[in-house]
Amino acid sequence: MKICIVAPYFTPFVRGNEYGLADSLSRLGNDVTIITSMSKAPREKTVFEGHLQKNLPFDVVYLKTIADVFENPVVVGVSDRLSEFDVVMLQEDYPLICHMAFFAAKIHGITTVLSSERTYIPPGFKGLGLSFFDATVSRLLRENTDVFTVHCTAAREFLKNVIGVSRDIDVVHVGVDCSIFKPINEPENRIKYGDEDIRVLNVARFHKYKGLEYLITAMKRVVGEVNARLYLLGKGGEELHLKKLAGELGITEHVEFITTPVPNEEMPHVYSSCDIYVQPSVIEPYGIAVLEAMACGKPVVGTNVGGMLDTIAHGKTGFRAEPANPEEIAEYTLLLSDDKLRRKMGKNARRSAEKFDWIEIGRKYLELIESI
Repeated sequence: MKICIVAPYFTPFVRGNEYGLADSLSRLGNDVTIITSMSKAPREKTVFEGHLQKNLPFDVVYLKTIADVFENPVVVGVSDRLSEFDVVMLQEDYPLICHMAFFAAKIHGITTVLSSERTYIPPGFKGLGLSFFDATVSRLLRENTDVFTVHCTAAREFLKNVIGVSRDIDVVHVGVDCSIFKPINEPENRIKYGDEDIRVLNVARFHKYKGLEYLITAMKRVVGEVNARLYLLGKGGEELHLKKLAGELGITEHVEFITTPVPNEEMPHVYSSCDIYVQPSVIEPYGIAVLEAMACGKPVVGTNVGGMLDTIAHGKTGFRAEPANPEEIAEYTLLLSDDKLRRKMGKNARRSAEKFDWIEIGRKYLELIESI
């Protein structure tokens, strides 16, 4: 089957949903091409500034980008590329590149699959723009695509209860490659660690939605009770604010900011070197880093938002705190400072992550496509 995945942004340095989906469908015997813009998403800009060329198991076509308006690139040449495909998979309902691909696919009589991870309406002009699309062209996509999927249960609830979608929506999660993300007994040093007993890790943009201020606040109590250190791997506009907060709390020596990007294929070493992974997001469409840490055999502390409601089994593979609640984050982190509990939950986390392996996710998409 010739499958086209249409996404506004793509880079192999950040192996997000588009990479995993294309890779799994390719390994399942399909001819896969990603069509995208030459622009970079904000997340990509914070971790990688250059251009990356790799030998990939699928093709990537970067279309000429005229402009990038509120994180929505305008490209040319979409319709010219689609006639050869059997299936067009659209990543989200609001990108202009997906609108163009949808209408071109309909003209050519090509099966369309729409996937969405939306769980909230952003503030400001971006939110206004999405509201306009939701009432017009995005609505056409949602109502007329052949298969409609979302990445998590929270996204389905958002689309039905907030946006007002009435049709059936299938939940097909974002996956993780368990052959790459796995426990490493003697991981190589990708991060310079100290001599602390408990290493707490977070991998995220330094953005207010990630809730990192609540994690740093929680660490005030954690380091008062155990010999622990927090490692924050990422970059972003909140860095100075977060460093100031750590200073005000008197825990600067217990919080390490790591802003040097680590390629995705090297991240299993990073996850395997930590003891506990914490994702304190107040808003999170999915939370792929949580799943990656689980696949590496690490217990996780997350929050009751987004994809973490589906991926974290509370009390079994980790814990879910209420968002913006540093007291609960500290409590669960301290519970996992117990070695026996930590190892038990880490093993549970690995077994649970295997259910989200990308090959299984790819098969679910193919089953949905074949059903029509």
